[in-house]
Amino acid sequence: MTTPAIEPSPPPAPTALPRRIRLGYGVGDLGASLTFVGINTWLLYYLVNVAGIGPVRAGLVFLLGRAFDAVLDPVMGILSDRLRWRVGRLPFVRWGAPWLALLFAALWAVPGWLPRHAFASALVLTLLFSAAYTVVQVPYMALTPELAPGYDERTALSSYRVAFGTLASLLAVALPPVVVLAVTPAPALAGSAPGGWAVMGALFGALALLAYLWVGAAVPEPAHPPQQRPPAPGLQDVREAFAITGYRELFALFVAITVGIMIVNSMLPFYLESALRIPGAQQTPVLGLLFATAVATFPLWNRLSERIGKRDALTLGLAVLVLGLLPLTLFAPPGRVGGLLVGLTMVAGFGLSAVMLLPWAMLPDVVEFDELASGRRREGLVAALFTFGQKLAGSVGVFANAIAAALFGYVAGAAAQAPGTVLGLRLMTGPVAALVFVVAIVLVRRFPITRAGHAAARAALAERRRSP
Repeated sequence: MTTPAIEPSPPPAPTALPRRIRLGYGVGDLGASLTFVGINTWLLYYLVNVAGIGPVRAGLVFLLGRAFDAVLDPVMGILSDRLRWRVGRLPFVRWGAPWLALLFAALWAVPGWLPRHAFASALVLTLLFSAAYTVVQVPYMALTPELAPGYDERTALSSYRVAFGTLASLLAVALPPVVVLAVTPAPALAGSAPGGWAVMGALFGALALLAYLWVGAAVPEPAHPPQQRPPAPGLQDVREAFAITGYRELFALFVAITVGIMIVNSMLPFYLESALRIPGAQQTPVLGLLFATAVATFPLWNRLSERIGKRDALTLGLAVLVLGLLPLTLFAPPGRVGGLLVGLTMVAGFGLSAVMLLPWAMLPDVVEFDELASGRRREGLVAALFTFGQKLAGSVGVFANAIAAALFGYVAGAAAQAPGTVLGLRLMTGPVAALVFVVAIVLVRRFPITRAGHAAARAALAERRRSP
């Protein structure tokens, strides 16, 4: 479907959200990213090296658990849309967050302490956690277009959310080695005991709970008028969602980006320890620098997207990420944290900033095109299908790493690996992930929604509402 040719008078400029609302909403992504990124980065490493599950079976935990859970995303999206004008979206956040925190903590405790049942317990807990994450995160994400109706205001609101999310990603990626080795000292992270991982899971779970409860207390429930048209059956809703202007292109782009990010995230602990030979405690500054650079450069990408549009800004960000990632993984010298490693890490962090921010800022813009074509607003379903793609793509990325670790002969519990294994870790973290990001560059150029097109859609909706 192409952008409608509509040129009515523009609607009034949307009022900027108060900073307290932006902050209150953004804090919620601390909970989302602490748990989601923590699992995507460290769970494969934990299951292989601590719980004693083989790489392929550990990868299956992601693939099976997330594939089952992904089915729940559109269901939750449809449910959230149909109940929003009766109960709102925030009750899902308030009541689901305690379960999310509890299940996250259990995931890092039970498999390590029950080695005979590690695979089964990890699979069941991953499935249950992901379901709780869906119940909380889909309604939370659906609030973005309701709180911020304007094209640039959505980027601003998303920048707060993604800034908190990237800060949480920094903690989720960089903090576990410090916590684990402080609680259960070991010569190498690969030989650490389960107790340190259980403490880390409990700490992150508690922080996630506080973040989501903050959202429930600080953000007012937006007004939710009833649908202008009756809701469609569930499957028809899903089919219609993929017919929304720009949605298929954005979904494919987001899947490609997520696969690339998850390949890098879940391979980084293996790569830093075995390829760059950086001990667990010294990994924290490197990982922290990557995400700190991303957080620090969000305002720059926000301003740049206002000048050149979200599509062009994301294209540039993907190119910068590729240019930082390839030399970082192919030429950084092992055994020390030197200037080359620091510089390339900052370049990659600058590109990562755009890649983490802009797809989520582009997502709310499809909502007006949906309402224009169908007479309905389906923020919950639009967000749910995005998280559906995120989970499936993430599990594919992690499972690809698991297969690679098995094929290249990764030895569990050992920091030092054979040269062929080290080469495999380098290839997955660098060239393979970079190739996926190049595919994303091709896909982003197909996204049809621009600032002018979005303003025209909003103007047409405003004209329709004024008509008797």
